[in-house]
Amino acid sequence: MEKQINKRTQRIVDRLETLGSISDDDKCVSRFFGTKAHIESRKVLIEWMKDAGMTVSCDNMGNIRGILASTNPEAKHFVVASHYDSVFDAGKYDGPLGILLGIEMAKKVSDSNQSLPFHLDVVAFADEEGGRFNTAYLGSCVLAGNFDHSWLSRKDDQGSTLEEVINNAGGNIDNISQDMIPKDDWLGYFEIHIEQGPVLEKEDLPVCLVSGIAGQTRVDVKWTGMAGHAGTCPMDIRQDALCAAAEFTLAMEALGKKHKENLVATVGKLNVGPNTSNVVSGFVYNTLDIRSMDDAFLSQRVEEAESIAKSIGEKRAVQCDWQVMQSNASVNCDSRLRAVLGRGINNSGVERLLEIPSGAGHDGVMISRVAPISMLFVRCKGGISHNPLEYSSPQDIMASLEVCDQFLTELKTASEFNF
Repeated sequence: MEKQINKRTQRIVDRLETLGSISDDDKCVSRFFGTKAHIESRKVLIEWMKDAGMTVSCDNMGNIRGILASTNPEAKHFVVASHYDSVFDAGKYDGPLGILLGIEMAKKVSDSNQSLPFHLDVVAFADEEGGRFNTAYLGSCVLAGNFDHSWLSRKDDQGSTLEEVINNAGGNIDNISQDMIPKDDWLGYFEIHIEQGPVLEKEDLPVCLVSGIAGQTRVDVKWTGMAGHAGTCPMDIRQDALCAAAEFTLAMEALGKKHKENLVATVGKLNVGPNTSNVVSGFVYNTLDIRSMDDAFLSQRVEEAESIAKSIGEKRAVQCDWQVMQSNASVNCDSRLRAVLGRGINNSGVERLLEIPSGAGHDGVMISRVAPISMLFVRCKGGISHNPLEYSSPQDIMASLEVCDQFLTELKTASEFNF
């Protein structure tokens, strides 16, 4: 018999529905960084953080930061965070669930009028998916102080630069460096996220610890051939950019399958020009997302993928331009925070403690450069994510909320940290 969900869990479920209704597309969930829906959802999240008793601000990248200040002025910051942007045709849980659980953690502390030995920050990152500029973690880069200003000139599919989008959304690029939390001010970082995989469902558990995050490289590949008339251009002399991109796409599928125990490779986006039915394609742009928990192995496979691309281009007389847009090494979650979170899971009544790595990327990748990180996975139905069918049950959300509360209770007196 399923447990009846409590008021706090119901509030999270209702808020997930509210955020899921804020979209730039009336047929699906879509909230790319800096769009109208993205800015609208920001306003809603600010009000929910204020309702939880936090002092709230929005930085120049659009990150929303709510703070429950400790009575100790020398206290460090413990940050609970996730992201509020989405992919196109997204689910409702990827990102927002972690933010809303963090808000509930803060609200419970605020309502009890207790003071923590650290400042409790809840952060909603403006961009994690990288859907608009193919650069992930824009929000967490800013908070961690490692934003690359060369990214400001990158353009989206409509030709708008990142700099223009930031300014139009109310930010000021000249002040981005002021929005970081200095390295010495961090106590740690905690992110709650749907698993985006099938392990928890297979193990019949609502939550688990995350041991680490896979390394990831994102690449832009541009193919330049020669556009021609579909009826008159002979087949054996064509310089068809789309055929080159298609061959490369299948080659990346084969590469991933060849190393399926240690690698995933995805061509997820294609822009074709002139994109007309009776014209041989003269230009194609595609992305490549390639990941592994083994950094040296990943580096070798990226080199192999580039070699394959260049070989295809040479064979087909199509120019291939290869540009690595972002490369992040794998990350291990902090052993001390894992121990504290493990006690929180045990104290919450979860049947047993499970620990798994994350194949998906998360904002913790950027934060790990300045602070110890921890993560909790929440079961999602069928392991489905980046899809409208994405779903975590209210019962699993309630279980994860109990873990979060227990984690915070354990952290206050943790022998692993000196307060």
